[in-house]
Amino acid sequence: MSKLNLSIGSKVFYNNTEYIIVRTVDFHTLSIAPADNKNEIINVDIKDLSSKRKEEKVQLDTYSDAEWDEAKKKYEAIKDLVFRQKSREEVEEVASKCNVAAMTIYRWIKTYEQSEKISSLISSKHKRGKKGSRLDSVPDKVIEDVIEELYLTKQRIGFPKIYETIKAECKKLNIIPPHENTVRNRIKAIDPKFAMKKRFSAKKANEKYGNFEGEYPEGNFPLEVYQIDHTPLDIILVDSISRKPIGRPYLTLALDVYSRMIAGFYLSLQAPGYFSVSQCLYNAFLPKDDFLKEHGVKGEWEIYGIPSKYAVDNGADLIGLDMQRVCDEFSMTMVRRPVGRPQFGAHVERVFGTINKEVHNLPGSTFSSVAEKAEYDSIKNAAFTLEDMTQWLTEFIVNKYHNRIHHGIGMTPKQKYRLGVFGDDEHPGSGLPPIIEDKESIKIALLPTFYRTVQKDGMTLDGITYYSDVLRTWINREDEQGNKLKFKIKRDPLSIQKLYFFDPELKEYFELHYRKLHAPDMTIWDLYASKRYLKEHSIKDTTEDDLFDAYERLSHIEQQAKEKTAKHKMRKSKMPKMSNIKSKSKTEPPASKEKETKQADDVFNDLFDNIETFNIKE
Repeated sequence: MSKLNLSIGSKVFYNNTEYIIVRTVDFHTLSIAPADNKNEIINVDIKDLSSKRKEEKVQLDTYSDAEWDEAKKKYEAIKDLVFRQKSREEVEEVASKCNVAAMTIYRWIKTYEQSEKISSLISSKHKRGKKGSRLDSVPDKVIEDVIEELYLTKQRIGFPKIYETIKAECKKLNIIPPHENTVRNRIKAIDPKFAMKKRFSAKKANEKYGNFEGEYPEGNFPLEVYQIDHTPLDIILVDSISRKPIGRPYLTLALDVYSRMIAGFYLSLQAPGYFSVSQCLYNAFLPKDDFLKEHGVKGEWEIYGIPSKYAVDNGADLIGLDMQRVCDEFSMTMVRRPVGRPQFGAHVERVFGTINKEVHNLPGSTFSSVAEKAEYDSIKNAAFTLEDMTQWLTEFIVNKYHNRIHHGIGMTPKQKYRLGVFGDDEHPGSGLPPIIEDKESIKIALLPTFYRTVQKDGMTLDGITYYSDVLRTWINREDEQGNKLKFKIKRDPLSIQKLYFFDPELKEYFELHYRKLHAPDMTIWDLYASKRYLKEHSIKDTTEDDLFDAYERLSHIEQQAKEKTAKHKMRKSKMPKMSNIKSKSKTEPPASKEKETKQADDVFNDLFDNIETFNIKE
């Protein structure tokens, strides 16, 4: 995943030509000079710069756990030597600890300094395929089975017993047993975190090998710490079509502790989960210009970027394995809130309180207590849709909250952030943070992950089948034990029309689309609604055709409701007011009544127009 470094002296590309950053003008503009002539300084928009002539995309999860752990061990070995002068003795000391040559350590350092990414330290051997074991397949399988049955268990059997068992098994099969050191090396090669999880517990494994720190940190500079949490907002929202109440929304928010700037948020009607966290981080990591345009909000939301630390409570949705991989790749340390010490989440909690206090002024507010709500009917007065609430929240954050004096920092969050980035006469600024260039890469990396087999007709997830020619190689593939291989796929809950399939050989994601090409796109919640509809109508043994038909029926019902609502509004707007009708009846007859009376009189008079008079003689 490439990043655009915006610090002074960094190399960038403008119009595919190499330049050097000379100074920062503001949040949107930099002064740059050609690498071969630093006197020709020009000002350019940051959005027109790139880090490479040709974009090099690296997916965060294109490597196995073993490969990733290997890279992390290399980084831990060299992290104190990078970006500084080091002596030969220091390098040789690290090389001795790692049991490699000093030149290997120099190569690791150079590789990391060029990219600043842990993924660059992953060995290239995965591109050449697996090297065969030096053992024959039979004794190799014996070692694997015995380690699985004896070593990776809570009984924690010692090495002598494990080796004796391997020798006995080989004797039964009439094969030469492996050397003792071969077995020891095989055990050492096991991922230590995985081994501790199997031999002790997942808790112990996370405590020892998890990317956590003991202290809950305070921010000393911009983007040092993002604090993240969830809360329900005190307001009832309505459906955008029927205008009927549909419940309270949940807000997931990322706060920059140093400046108190809100770095990103995600609003949803679904209960908080991993997707809420990932979308909040996606919003926090990227510049907000497109986001502001999308929601029609005018203003500046300058903060973006990857924090040094990611501070969360102990919820499982905030510390998932996929999130751990993102933290590792960007050297972002995950920090847990100490158990039983809620004061460590006070910063983000205060922001939630501020937002809900403002929400209490909106129609449909539930207020914070029954006493405060009194006789106010939240449901009857509800008027905001989810889209309306997202726009209101964005407007409040950008043009109100960020411009208020914050008592904890003695200035507005916007002023504090600007001070931290650009500095002043007394304090040097941290500079603009790097910009993530390949948005699609991080978007895919943050999506929820599933594992499924490949069948002849494709891959099936939640009753819907997806297909692409890239799957042909993997149809009905089995592992060494004869079990069907499961492959990693990712899905965007906001559009389930396609999946992202990870090819384990090519180390790349490929899109899989509906097998039924003309089926409608849906959100995951549309799919759940369709399933509920089928269940409520006692339709059993459903197929994907039933799911799509149910979605079409629900969409048709929604469309009818929308049309009825529109017609009702038109009739209501054209209907005369009763007060006007009453006032007219009291004062003067309607013009139509006068016309009717005149017409009746004319007809009556016409009856006598042609009558002749006769003189009757007596």
